[in-house]
Amino acid sequence: MKRREISFSNTSDGSCDSTNCNNPIKRSVSRKKVDLVSDLKVEGTGKKVGLCQECYRIFRKSTKKEREMESFGR
Repeated sequence: MKRREISFSNTSDGSCDSTNCNNPIKRSVSRKKVDLVSDLKVEGTGKKVGLCQECYRIFRKSTKKEREMESFGR
């Protein structure tokens, strides 16, 4: 099975897209969802944002309520 290369927005070195964070990327998340979080400020342009473990944890905690409400609709 072929694997495709995923290009993160504006990151050639593989560091987190959040400002003031240089940790390596662990997860990629939709930019639309990250822009809704007021605690995270991201750099660059593109549809996906690369986040490190710590920034992803902040993202998960701040979107917990929306994810729970979304799961009720299923």
